[in-house]
Amino acid sequence: MTVLGVVMQKGGVGKSTTTLSLGVELGRLGARVLLVDMDAQSSLTQAVGFDLTHIEHSVYDVLMNPVRGIEPAIQPAGFGVDIVPATLGLARAELVLAGHVGRELLLRRALQGVREVYDYILIDSPPSLGLLTLNTMAASDALLVPLQAHVFALHAMGHLEETITLVQQLHPTIAIGGIVMTMVDKRTSVNQAVDQAARERYGDLVFETVIPFNVKLVEAPAAGQPIGLYAPNSTSAQAYARLAEEVRARYG
Repeated sequence: MTVLGVVMQKGGVGKSTTTLSLGVELGRLGARVLLVDMDAQSSLTQAVGFDLTHIEHSVYDVLMNPVRGIEPAIQPAGFGVDIVPATLGLARAELVLAGHVGRELLLRRALQGVREVYDYILIDSPPSLGLLTLNTMAASDALLVPLQAHVFALHAMGHLEETITLVQQLHPTIAIGGIVMTMVDKRTSVNQAVDQAARERYGDLVFETVIPFNVKLVEAPAAGQPIGLYAPNSTSAQAYARLAEEVRARYG
């Protein structure tokens, strides 16, 4: 099985969309998939239609008591995948856990009991460096980076690489396992230039599949559905289906 942390130290690059859409498509390929929402904004949780006020057990509870494991917080998302939801209360975690020894390894410890239950565990992380992002990285086998086809997002890769170097003190083998270009508009020279620059810099780490910008990608979370169900014939839905094939080929 493979644990992929979906990370990028910049907001609005499509982390939650990629986590959900890729997870659902891997499920369609027959994989057993668990999604974990580690972002206090709870975008992934809301994207599958959950009401934040009616969640009894969330990832916050998991971090508070990792010895109990993550199983009590796992819920079916309704699209062939399971999810550990987040609530806005997750924002308190960094303050509450500030003095705990080994606080960066809480999620990793909690996942031990389900690593053999799932083929893929995809963890949606916050856009900023902090305890929740460190937990995501420390729990992951590799990092999946959604890279918006924008010059500022490409610059943010340097910050991400610095963070990975720090996390390697806890998890020596952690590294970028794949980069997926998101929100790509091939009609613009800027998008084309950023895509080319990323491929020149990172080589085969960049997946062949690119995720085109599509208004349906904006509408799908509001409808509480992944793009593959909300607009299955859209270019973005078809792209995520191809990405799932690439991910399966890369990680087994």
